[in-house]
Amino acid sequence: MRHPSLVLPVALAAAACSPTADPAFSSFSCADATTASCTELTAEDPQALLDAVNALDGDATVVLGSGTFTLDNQVTIRADDVVLIGQGIDVTLLDFAAQEAQTNGVDFVGNNFLLQDLTVANAKKDGVRVEDSDHVVFRNVKATWTNGPDASNGAYGLYPVKSNDVLIEGSEAWNASDAGLYVGQCTNAVVRHSLAKQNVAGIEIENTQFADVYGNTAEDNTGGLVVFDLPGNPIIGRDIHIHENIVRNNNRPNFGPSGTVRQIPAGTGTFAMASRRVEIESNTYENNGSVDIALISGLAIEPDVSKWALDTATLVGTWEDLDLDVEGGVTHNFRTDGVYVHDNTHTGGGTAIDNGSIDDRPLGFLLGVLYGQTPVDTILYDAIGESSYDATSAEGNSNDNHICIGSETDATFASLAMDVLIARFEQLDLPSLDDVYRPDAPFAPFNCGGLPGDPIQAPTVTDVD
Repeated sequence: MRHPSLVLPVALAAAACSPTADPAFSSFSCADATTASCTELTAEDPQALLDAVNALDGDATVVLGSGTFTLDNQVTIRADDVVLIGQGIDVTLLDFAAQEAQTNGVDFVGNNFLLQDLTVANAKKDGVRVEDSDHVVFRNVKATWTNGPDASNGAYGLYPVKSNDVLIEGSEAWNASDAGLYVGQCTNAVVRHSLAKQNVAGIEIENTQFADVYGNTAEDNTGGLVVFDLPGNPIIGRDIHIHENIVRNNNRPNFGPSGTVRQIPAGTGTFAMASRRVEIESNTYENNGSVDIALISGLAIEPDVSKWALDTATLVGTWEDLDLDVEGGVTHNFRTDGVYVHDNTHTGGGTAIDNGSIDDRPLGFLLGVLYGQTPVDTILYDAIGESSYDATSAEGNSNDNHICIGSETDATFASLAMDVLIARFEQLDLPSLDDVYRPDAPFAPFNCGGLPGDPIQAPTVTDVD
């Protein structure tokens, strides 16, 4: 059976040149579909949409006309080889404001799914949730909450989770109370040429292996573009390539009701936490008030080591080649190990710290204590887990976690010994910038030339080209 996403772009090009009898289907109609069955639905009968998806048994296209589909229940799809397509990202709208139950907007489980050319608005939970699925494409899809940024909004905009072979392109997410464009617990993912705006976390790559994130804009979020692992998850994140993105003006006050992102200081461009083999290159950072790039251990957020314990027999994906400590069949994934930051440009960052409280936002709190009115260094490393630390000399600092800072434009670097300095504060021994290692370029001993081992493996994702 053909993957529907491989053939639809050609059909769409033909549709743009073909006349149609119904103006509600001016961009795409069943005449352009390639699946075994196809249904056209108009916005005047939203219940027909719910009925149609409930009856799907696979190899099917559902074409939505222009206008607003006012829905009081989620669009649930449990079938393989399904296309759900509208007439354009701002032309076909699925509005779930009338939902009474805490449900998602579009909820899909299956394989070979294409969602394209529509907007999902005001879902009580996630805008679009795709779980336990292979070969998933989001193209020209917007997820939003029309009341603006608010803690009562759903958590995630586009939310592929526990899935393989994921592509998000040309899409948007606005006003999510956790993350706008999210990829979690996935293998092989591409997020490209998309926009995340006014979310808590704009673009979030979590516990994911082999991801390529490029050509996106993360703007006016609390944190722009973040990569991290959570404790207790059996997929150990690795090989994440972040490049050629614009990460700017991410100073929105944190409106997350709970969770890890609640601890992100407003003004964070990018942070990488508890992940490994991450390359951050050729991005543009502008006017992120707290810090452009922060590289931190999972222990900075969850200091209880036992919560990071993982039974190696339960791990999913590729992990044996990573530099993990394994003892008695147990490992831990709190280390940030193998990060290469290079060839990014930086302007206007670090001038408006969201210091928070020591419990709520420990990184922001420490930055407020250390920097005060002094601009924060562009790239920060918390140095948790290093075997040696010295605030004055390169020779006194280890680089056990393989943190490499290459050539950067208008950047400064600091290594914080974050756990030590917070412990000093708690003992009423106030730390200062004199306790921070702030080397001049080339930032020795963190001037290594790249990641240890082989280069990051680019993901193989269906319909990337």
